Amino acid sequence: MKKSFFSSSILGFSMYALMTIGVFVPTEVQARSYSNMGCYDLWYARNSIFANKGQCFESSKAIRAFGRRCYSPYGRLNSWEKSQVSDIKYWERRKGCSGGYVSRPSYSRGKYARVSGIRWNDTLAVRSGPSTRYRRIGNLPPDATSVQILECSRKWCRIRYGNITGWAYNQYLRQY
Repeated sequence: MKKSFFSSSILGFSMYALMTIGVFVPTEVQARSYSNMGCYDLWYARNSIFANKGQCFESSKAIRAFGRRCYSPYGRLNSWEKSQVSDIKYWERRKGCSGGYVSRPSYSRGKYARVSGIRWNDTLAVRSGPSTRYRRIGNLPPDATSVQILECSRKWCRIRYGNITGWAYNQYLRQY
């Protein structure tokens, strides 16, 4: 079947519109999505911009995530990349992130916390003891609130959430 001029020009226009949208929309969507990211995701997004520019990483955490890199232009960013890094740093400060993680406040016994920094499609493991070596006894949803803090030991807090009592990594808990 032969296409009419009208249908081919509509197709051409919609391809142009899609290409135009593809150029402009992702930056807006990306900028808005920083508000929904946890501290590790913000750290990863910020450092991946530098990694794409050959940044020479020295911390073991960055080397594990991106490798050493070290090639020209050695992490020098253009103005658009600088604005993205600036936006990410804004959200890191606003969320209280430190080095890619939630800063660890002092936790008070009997107070309540919420889960923070977990992706929407993931869960926070609750373990039988204060280490990943202990078995998983439950999971907290990424939007859990009213998590009661029973005690804390270094990086782990013993919590109660519904009928689950166990240990959760405090990097993902925010006391309120």
